[in-house]
Amino acid sequence: MDPFASASVDIDMLEREMSAGQQGSRETQPGDLSGNIAGMNSARQQRRGPMQEVDLDADFDTLDEPVWDTVKRDLLTVGLKFGHVVLPHGDKQQLLRDWDLWGPLFICVGLSLLLQHNGGTESAPQFTQVFIITFFGSVVVTANIKLLGGTISFFQSLCVIGYCLLPPFAAAALCTLFLHGIAFPLRLLISAVGFVWSTYAAMGFLAGSQPEKKRILVIYPVFLFYFVVSWMIISHS
Repeated sequence: MDPFASASVDIDMLEREMSAGQQGSRETQPGDLSGNIAGMNSARQQRRGPMQEVDLDADFDTLDEPVWDTVKRDLLTVGLKFGHVVLPHGDKQQLLRDWDLWGPLFICVGLSLLLQHNGGTESAPQFTQVFIITFFGSVVVTANIKLLGGTISFFQSLCVIGYCLLPPFAAAALCTLFLHGIAFPLRLLISAVGFVWSTYAAMGFLAGSQPEKKRILVIYPVFLFYFVVSWMIISHS
């Protein structure tokens, strides 16, 4: 008997067994892989679920947006925040959540220009004085709020303090543009209403974020800041 013939038969049998095993693994492998991939995709889709709700192209990519559309959207946002100050019983969290400093900047500049209108030859120093008192005064009050343990951020507090200058600004506009030269008691009454309104609105936004035992220490600097601004309005109008 030829030994090479038996060896060739063994090799043929081994090759058939290997080919049969490979075919079996190929028949089972696609099903296993498809199941694993589907599971991975579903898991990824579940993890991506919250992220898919945010449309980056629609919400944040404004490079191709016309400038006027951006300006209108920002002005609308500022106007809505002024509305929260005028009606303090609305959604108080929106002003804190979507904070900005555009409104406070407009008020500081506008108030300085209104009081400069009656400044005569000392208009430039008066503009600087009013702007420094309103801007840096709000910064000092905000720093005091944070040092006393306020839970909202520095810029959120600064945003609230600045936006709540709207009632004194409205009082300054009335006293300077419409009631200039009229009896002092009427201007005093209008400025007092603006002062009380601004203090009440600011504490409505800030009261919930302050430690209960230190609220008086927070209220007093806010009260003093709006009082100084209101007194400037009465004095220069």
